[in-house]
Amino acid sequence: MINLELYRIFSIVASEENLTKASNILHISQPAVTKHIKNLENEFNVKLFKRSKYGMILTEDGKKLYLQIKDAIDVLSKSDSIFDAHKDIKLGVHVNMPSRIYSNGISKFYEKNNSIINIYRLNATNMFSMLEKQEIDLAFSKQYSDELYDTSKIKFIEIGELHDVFVVNTNSEYLNKKLSKSDLRNTTIYTLKKFSSAYQNLVTALEYKKDDKINIDNVDYAGIIELLKFRDIIAVVTKEYVEEKLANNELCILDVGFLLPPAKYGVYYNVNHKYKELNNLIEVLKDNCKS
Repeated sequence: MINLELYRIFSIVASEENLTKASNILHISQPAVTKHIKNLENEFNVKLFKRSKYGMILTEDGKKLYLQIKDAIDVLSKSDSIFDAHKDIKLGVHVNMPSRIYSNGISKFYEKNNSIINIYRLNATNMFSMLEKQEIDLAFSKQYSDELYDTSKIKFIEIGELHDVFVVNTNSEYLNKKLSKSDLRNTTIYTLKKFSSAYQNLVTALEYKKDDKINIDNVDYAGIIELLKFRDIIAVVTKEYVEEKLANNELCILDVGFLLPPAKYGVYYNVNHKYKELNNLIEVLKDNCKS
């Protein structure tokens, strides 16, 4: 079976005479372009290009092939452009992120773009896995420790800040106590997993020393909310995640005499995704998302 994509890649490299330029046009990495060219050369058992200080130069066999397919590839490329203008975007959103933070940005994007945004609710682990495999195009999330992903493949663009707070239920005995950092270190605090900003900021704020036993339990967000319903505990969660519960007097912010550092949120993207709709969406989200 003829692989038309190989011929299209070959045609663009031939016309640009430069792998970097071809990579940018094709929205795939330079090593991927090289691999596709090699596959086509293996298919014909000929050398199609020779490298020089001036770029990628067609061999005699390469010139023959280029002349035969150029017109056909141009026609196919024009057809592709019709559909590319309506490219769907797969947007991963962290499962705890309130829609009100990003919904205005998505609405603004739709005002000027024809692309459809498909939203996937994901936790941190599968969000980064899907980004690396290019199963989603972007991920909208709080910033996480870079231990979770390959930093050579995935980058983060900051958009704004969220705020972690100490919360208790409305009947908590802690509301009547003035707690020092020493008191908090001697009390089990419930917060998210160790790679979360909430955990890392809490450890820093409570001034744990190297050999101290860290008195923090790691529970997912849903688990923390359930515990707060039935037990008198102190939890650290993102204020913007629980604003409705605070407004309805289901939870209270505990005044501990200091503020935790803000947590960054923004967009994660795979560096190999370069098509213009993604750049447009990122810019719109940067301008229209408010925490």
